[in-house]
Amino acid sequence: NMASGLLGDTLSYIRLFAIGLTGAILGGVFNQLAVDMTEGMNIVLRAVCMLLILLIGHSINIGLCTISSLVHPLRLIFVEYYKNAEFEGGGKEYTPFKKA
Repeated sequence: NMASGLLGDTLSYIRLFAIGLTGAILGGVFNQLAVDMTEGMNIVLRAVCMLLILLIGHSINIGLCTISSLVHPLRLIFVEYYKNAEFEGGGKEYTPFKKA
């Protein structure tokens, strides 16, 4: 059980690497999209359209990467690491609707 747990953790960390890699690829796609979509326009209109595409595209990419870089490591620590390390927390059970 311990070996399979460690293998699962390793695969999860590889998934984090893949998330970072997809963020880099998506950034390149937005750069290429801005260049290809504005080809043939005059220079002023091209600059404005490229700026819009780049700002919107990279904002979406930064948002997605931020969310994934916060959520996935927390999941790894709290779900997988504590399960495989046989962590047993002590304390009181949380019962918010218990009658006083």
